[in-house]
Amino acid sequence: MNISVKGEYALQALFDLAQQTSGEPVKIADIARRRKIPQKFLELILAGLKQGGFVESRRGAEGGYLLARSADLITVGQVVRFMESSR
Repeated sequence: MNISVKGEYALQALFDLAQQTSGEPVKIADIARRRKIPQKFLELILAGLKQGGFVESRRGAEGGYLLARSADLITVGQVVRFMESSR
């Protein structure tokens, strides 16, 4: 199975969020820097993941993105199917 770059970056972003133990929102710029993902592309991907119910966002200076549910409840297959269907 071939996964698009969009799908691959979505998985990387979710893995990054899952590794955060603080429970605090993570800024897009931080994820983009750590995972070497273009920030503008990541903004579009995270917006899609938010619509899919995988992440939630917080606004403001201390804002960013968090997983919408426990990482244990999100499967790679769910993410790939969602991202590939929203091309």
